[in-house]
Amino acid sequence: MNPAIVCGSAHPALGERIAGALGVSPCDRSIERFPDGEMRIVLREPVRGRDVYVVQPTSAPVGEHLLELAMLGDAAVRAGASRVIAVVPYFGYARADRRQSEGEPLAGRLAADLIGAAGFARMVVVDLHAPAIEGFFRMPVEHLEPQPAVIAALRPVLPERAVVVSPDLGGAKRADAFGRKLGLPVAIVHKQRTSGSDVAAVRITGDVEGLAPVIVDDMISTGGTIAAAIGALKKHGARDDVTVVATHGLFAAAALDRLGPLVTRFVVTDTVPPPASERVIVAGLAPLLADAIRRLHEGQSLNGLLRES
Repeated sequence: MNPAIVCGSAHPALGERIAGALGVSPCDRSIERFPDGEMRIVLREPVRGRDVYVVQPTSAPVGEHLLELAMLGDAAVRAGASRVIAVVPYFGYARADRRQSEGEPLAGRLAADLIGAAGFARMVVVDLHAPAIEGFFRMPVEHLEPQPAVIAALRPVLPERAVVVSPDLGGAKRADAFGRKLGLPVAIVHKQRTSGSDVAAVRITGDVEGLAPVIVDDMISTGGTIAAAIGALKKHGARDDVTVVATHGLFAAAALDRLGPLVTRFVVTDTVPPPASERVIVAGLAPLLADAIRRLHEGQSLNGLLRES
């Protein structure tokens, strides 16, 4: 029996592409609002005895999409599905893996508990900001590696005489992996965060003079870290031809406008709906996600698809 693909409202286009890659049609469902704002979710075709895959990134509005994911999963469980698997290409609370001060919640753990309470048997994610957060989930987590698809989209636009740059020390391992596969040198920007959206770059490790920076990160959110890194790179003689590569192109708080004057091109995946811009190159992950779903459905190994911890 074919897997049933249920698309949430956060990114239905991705769910439809995944279903197409699997040779199936998305399940008919409705997501409506009562007058008081509560959601009403109905699966409009039978899923009893089937494996159901709910495709829903928890992007903005994060709370709404997180609750919708849980409700879609619960609906499938109560409709008699054999297994229900959450396919969450972007998990919005992955950065909330620790408390910064007394009086704060551990939001990442709470979000994971909500997903677990919905009855999901397994979860598929892409490039968690903090891989250790996998331990927050009560079900097994398949952590997929998007790098091959990203590099394939990057190669045709890769500038000559480039250098791979990590915008902070935490991304050094990611930058090193990109550098090895592209055959490029690597540099690291050391940053100091001054607020939730503002960052100061304090120094650079590695040579960037006369080279075109290829800044790699897991996400583009407000753009503060990237803007600070670009400023530091230019002070150290890097070229103005700047490429920014990220798995999750959130572009929150008008980040595209903020970074527009500084960046030549962006390469992102479609874990969340990408912005419409000629400078944004999108690496589609539907084949990767469909392959993972197919292997899970058939009881096969996911070796080669998983991200190394």
